[in-house]
Amino acid sequence: MSLFFWTKNKQIDVFASTLANEFYSLVQPQVAKDYFDTSSDDKDARKARKIMGGRLQEVIREVDQFRTNNSLGVYGKARLHMKFAERLKELGYDANTVTKINELVMLSTP
Repeated sequence: MSLFFWTKNKQIDVFASTLANEFYSLVQPQVAKDYFDTSSDDKDARKARKIMGGRLQEVIREVDQFRTNNSLGVYGKARLHMKFAERLKELGYDANTVTKINELVMLSTP
């Protein structure tokens, strides 16, 4: 573990921003909001849930891989999640949706 943990801040910020941008390109804010808000079983809702669920799994995998490759400590993981959430909000995601997405990613990548 590096004594100067803040030296990776730029790398963490770039990764979090890129990850949020990729997420946005595949899952629009309304689809993400509907994923958490609706319990409808119509064809469109099922399709949206499938797309969103798959993309969330990809995000979790990418975060886990980045975390292990860069040996992030507690500060690094917190910064990654904070910057990821900030960028999603900038892209137009609802604050409630961003919180739920971030919670899922955090719980899946201890």
